[in-house]
Amino acid sequence: MNRMIAILALLATAFAAAGCVTQETRPQPRIKAIQASTEIPAAQLLDVGVRLFDENLPTNEKTLEREHIFPEVRKAEARYFPMQIRNTLEGTGQWGQVRVIPRDADSLDVHVSGRILESTGQLLRAEIVVSDATGRRWFKREYEQPADTRSYKDQSARPRDPFQNLYSTLANDMLMYRRQLAPADMENVRRVSELRFATDLAPYAFQDYLGEDKKSGQYKVMRLPADNDPLSARMDRLRERDYALLDTINEYYSLFTDNMAESYTSWRRYSYAELEAESAAKRSALSRKLLGAAAIVGGLIAGSESDSYVGQAAATGAIFGGAYVIKSGFDKGAEVKMHSESIKQLGDSFQAEVQPMVIEVEGRTLQLQGTAEEKYHEWRRLLKELYENETGLPAALPAAAHDTAPAAVDTDAQSD
Repeated sequence: MNRMIAILALLATAFAAAGCVTQETRPQPRIKAIQASTEIPAAQLLDVGVRLFDENLPTNEKTLEREHIFPEVRKAEARYFPMQIRNTLEGTGQWGQVRVIPRDADSLDVHVSGRILESTGQLLRAEIVVSDATGRRWFKREYEQPADTRSYKDQSARPRDPFQNLYSTLANDMLMYRRQLAPADMENVRRVSELRFATDLAPYAFQDYLGEDKKSGQYKVMRLPADNDPLSARMDRLRERDYALLDTINEYYSLFTDNMAESYTSWRRYSYAELEAESAAKRSALSRKLLGAAAIVGGLIAGSESDSYVGQAAATGAIFGGAYVIKSGFDKGAEVKMHSESIKQLGDSFQAEVQPMVIEVEGRTLQLQGTAEEKYHEWRRLLKELYENETGLPAALPAAAHDTAPAAVDTDAQSD
């Protein structure tokens, strides 16, 4: 009998010790994006468009609460993460122009699309797809990165992002794939990108320059415009205007991330601390409940096997002790709820600081939070109108008129 009680006491000590241990996350080894060591020929410098991320917001309120997802924070992150990737890629010197673009924009050489799977102060998980203008997918991978806790302790004005390793790893993966491409492949990507832009704006004039491989679904160049083609020259100018808009949008996103950086960093820092405390409280609560249940069961067994007063008293003590430990486990559950509420309040306070911003582009007001894609579509429509006005040609003709459409354009329309 005494031996059984001693065993129960030992189990109790083990459970209690397990409940009190907290796991400390070690600082992550820092990964650096590979820098260019030689100058890359201009014809092989691929421009990169990093699309706004898919927020991947659950519609169920309970799921949002359980996974500590705050919709306005997640929407802000869908703009923040692409800007961090853009800054990382641009800083390597391995690419041409790197811009953050609306999700369905496809006017650049290489496109990076992302979907947020999990984002807390502890962990960032994202699904990333990289493809080029020909329609060739470079890769689709899931990236997961624990927070580098050194960033939370850094009190400087611009601490290193706690998930910079993820952005650097992605940049290095993109570089490894690009290095597999022959120079002719990269030059072809650039040509296809230019022709896709022209075909989108003026399919009547440019649709015959591109073809699509039925087997692979990839675009291929069928023929090239003449070097002195006036329509191509005008299209080049329109593309420069499109780039100017994208640069303006990038200035907005850069300002947006700068404005949210301080509050977002604080939110992630305190969110990390609260999540760690919540995890520790959950472990402690679970171990105490298990310990209490084990003590009660052990007391009942011991009581049924003992005929002596001392044995019965020990068994009763074990039962009451187990009940007390279970109660303390439920008290820990209340502590878990307290930490969850604290995280919710942190998220709510950050959401209040994330507000829509507007900018003026070409005399038009664009509200870029939530409506950037719609506004970009409007801009592309205006570019088509501009092309029509400058050339005197419609961007597209009815199918019946296509076969009889003249191959040449009016000389007055060609003059600048």
